[in-house]
Amino acid sequence: MFRRPRGTRDFTPEEMARRRTVEAAFMRVAHRFGYGEVGTPTFEHAKLFITKSGPGIVEELYAFRDRGGRELALRPELTAPVIRFYLSDLQSRPKPLKVFYLGTCYRYDEPQFGRYREFYQFGVEILGGSPLQTDAEVIATAVEAVQEAGLTGFQVRVGHIGLIRGLLDVDEERKARILNALDKRRVNELSEALEGAGIGDLRDDLLALVEFRGGAEVLDQAQERVGDQEGLHYLRDLGNLLERYGIDDVLFDLGVVRGLDYYTGAVFELHYEPLGSASQICGGGSYTLTDLFGGEPLQTTGFGMGFDRVVLALEKAGASLPEAGLDVYVLPVGDHMRDAGYDVLRRIREAGLSADVDLTGRGPSKNLDHADALGARTAILVGEREWEAGKVGVKDLRTGEQTEVPLEELTSVLGGA
Repeated sequence: MFRRPRGTRDFTPEEMARRRTVEAAFMRVAHRFGYGEVGTPTFEHAKLFITKSGPGIVEELYAFRDRGGRELALRPELTAPVIRFYLSDLQSRPKPLKVFYLGTCYRYDEPQFGRYREFYQFGVEILGGSPLQTDAEVIATAVEAVQEAGLTGFQVRVGHIGLIRGLLDVDEERKARILNALDKRRVNELSEALEGAGIGDLRDDLLALVEFRGGAEVLDQAQERVGDQEGLHYLRDLGNLLERYGIDDVLFDLGVVRGLDYYTGAVFELHYEPLGSASQICGGGSYTLTDLFGGEPLQTTGFGMGFDRVVLALEKAGASLPEAGLDVYVLPVGDHMRDAGYDVLRRIREAGLSADVDLTGRGPSKNLDHADALGARTAILVGEREWEAGKVGVKDLRTGEQTEVPLEELTSVLGGA
């Protein structure tokens, strides 16, 4: 007996109905904010992801060599492919260029709650534009997307990677090691990296800085610790602008650190604490990748949303998501009424409703049980007497109430087009 690969999942019709609802909510918000959808290949040259994230990502890639000897990899995320696409085909488009995407990603990771080897990512990128305005627009997009899906009670955490970068007067290689250790909160590794760079005396300041979390008052407290840093002024301005978007509960979290070199300014995360260790449902910020990939430097802001974690969060919160089910199940009463049943079936489907019909010749009682098992909301009984009178029986399978409806009024009664 075959089993699915570890770290992957199958989805029932009920689960897919919920996922499609969340997907539709995300796409509505993206369109409302003026983003255009893009799509990229499921696999790319492995070097694309190694260039973006460093050689350490090799262990997490589903990489392979094709028949032409080319080193390829299933995409572990979607930002790098989008920037590659921009450089190859989209540079001539007006700036800022706003794009969004939703697709599967693959990462050879240890499966656990909220973490899979095949997962789904929703994200946006704004290429070009002023950092402050694009940062606010992207954060607002993420917040509204999650709200549109029906989730409440999540945290918006905003920090600034430039605060820490500004304290590190070392080369980029050493800086990357320090940031990565700080991001992972590996204190011993952080101490070694700082000592190796000759700035071991910064350890306490850095560890204190990443603990600042709260309202605007923490920016004043941080300023007392590290001085009058430009990043602190930026965060104040960003908080004020986010209020114009109706986001007035931002949590300034100077511990939001991105260990990758290309992040340059404001960074942010959305958290839903009831998910525990899987609480982060979104992460993003300002970065530059175009120059790393051989193009001219371009200010970019974007985020990657953990689609699967948002669905988990909604389920944890008990949010109301639609279940899969038929609008109508057509039940011809007797084999001699099958042709009439198919006429009714076609009429219902043409009205835009989902409908099915008995395909096995069951009796009325078993057919009603089958309709109920399918999750149908309404059963249409096509009997000889009713048909001769130009009517059909309409039974509400939730209440058990049954009425006779003229055929010409059927679709309007059912709520079809």
